[in-house]
Amino acid sequence: MSEKKSVVDLVDVSMNYHSREGETQAVSGINLSVGVGEFVSVVGPSGCGKSTILSLIAGLIAPTTGRVEVAGRVGYMFQRDQLFPWRTILNNVLLGLEIQKNKSDEAIKHAHQMLEKYGLGDFKNHRPKELSGGMRQRAALIRTLAARPKILLLDEPFSALDYQTRLSVSDEVGGIIAAEGVTAILVTHDISEAIALSGRVVVLSKRPASVINIHKIEFEKEFDTPTARRKSPKFPEYFERIWKEMREDE
Repeated sequence: MSEKKSVVDLVDVSMNYHSREGETQAVSGINLSVGVGEFVSVVGPSGCGKSTILSLIAGLIAPTTGRVEVAGRVGYMFQRDQLFPWRTILNNVLLGLEIQKNKSDEAIKHAHQMLEKYGLGDFKNHRPKELSGGMRQRAALIRTLAARPKILLLDEPFSALDYQTRLSVSDEVGGIIAAEGVTAILVTHDISEAIALSGRVVVLSKRPASVINIHKIEFEKEFDTPTARRKSPKFPEYFERIWKEMREDE
């Protein structure tokens, strides 16, 4: 059986920022490959350079040294849902297609189908303020996926939600990403969230970020959702291992 082909490759990537005060190294010698359909999470201390890695993959910035190779269209989901309050949920979902000038009949039909499939069909003519935080985040994900990206970048997308909502939304988001078959890379400061959602967890050092370790996350079949994973005896073992690595780097 052949290995999965990678769709994201970071090869010896370093990134320096320049300001009037001088040069700051954000990322140092990162090597990472992400395969088709993988869900990979990146954890590390606040300010270590996690979001810089997403910006590099998205092509928003270029590395100072090394190379970034991305095979396919990238979708980016931010910390807040960024829904426009004056637009309906449907029109918010169609926004990316409008920007790409790809608002074809087929693309609009696909957006309608996704709203129906993921439980927002009855709310497509509502305004964002009429939806719960979890539903808004689901709408934001559908907006990103409506453009049919191969790679989905998630920059702490649940951080604005309360704890209970985060748990339910991570289940929903994990299920939608799996159903759509996209490759996902999540940046989070929440170790539990990373373990619950991912197939691999990349642990970064303090700034400048380098890879301390990459953990393969495996659970038994009965623990097949993010919420169920948290009940597995393996969960605290993974947590302790990753937390210890981050603590020892401080």
